[in-house]
Amino acid sequence: MVTELDCRKQTCPLPVVNTKKAMEKSTDDKFDVLVDNIVSRDNVRRFVQSQGHKVEIEDKGGGLWNMHVTRSPVAAKKTTEVGSVPTTGGLVVFITTDQLGVGEERLGGILMKAFLNTLHDSEPKPEKIMFINNAVKLTTEGSDVLDSLAALTEDGVQIISCGTCLNYYGILDKLKFGIAGNMYDIVNNLLEAGKVIKI
Repeated sequence: MVTELDCRKQTCPLPVVNTKKAMEKSTDDKFDVLVDNIVSRDNVRRFVQSQGHKVEIEDKGGGLWNMHVTRSPVAAKKTTEVGSVPTTGGLVVFITTDQLGVGEERLGGILMKAFLNTLHDSEPKPEKIMFINNAVKLTTEGSDVLDSLAALTEDGVQIISCGTCLNYYGILDKLKFGIAGNMYDIVNNLLEAGKVIKI
């Protein structure tokens, strides 16, 4: 009988954390993880794959997915990938609002666009840019900074938006660049960064 880990109704980052614990404790070659939202599904998938294992996703309908995890016969070699997004010890820019500075909203938006444009033209470039709270609006359809994010992505900068925040604002399906990450990703990338710039 395949072990089943029920992660339904769990908030970020519990599905990833509990999957990680289950993988560490269990010696079973296969086990299933049940999730009930897209963000958890994608986060658990990335985490399992980052550890060198296989996962097949079964859509059960009604917003429920059964994730069939199969351990790799060869243990994934230890890397700095402690979460579902690899950490590398590089420069991380942590953006917590859709405006730069405090004051006039329109001016703040203009300054944020200028900041991201200048970031693209500068060296060294960050390895990752993480967006949290209403800053996730910058990475979604209709944002004024999509051209800047496109240029940064082309340069190899990884864009990570908080999945819980995207869900909160109802814009998960409008994400244009990068991935919808989770708090596990955010915490581990901040802890493992060589340098963090908070905006």
